[in-house]
Amino acid sequence: MGDSDDLPGSDSDLAIEHGETYDHSEHGQVKVTGIWKGVEQVDKAHHANEKDTFIVRYSAEINGEEVDGLTDTLDEFVAAVE
Repeated sequence: MGDSDDLPGSDSDLAIEHGETYDHSEHGQVKVTGIWKGVEQVDKAHHANEKDTFIVRYSAEINGEEVDGLTDTLDEFVAAVE
């Protein structure tokens, strides 16, 4: 994938970045462990429009245990951390 400026824009100015920690409304503090578009991993993504689906994989501590592999679409993830 090219420069992050090539990613689609939206109503949100929030950029989700690989390796960053966010306050998720359902899971508390989560760390982004992957951002995917199709089969390509990317390092940064902005809120996407309907024709571009990005998947965010993240880890969280749930019931005292580290859980990796939680996933949301980018839209769902942004809504949960805004």
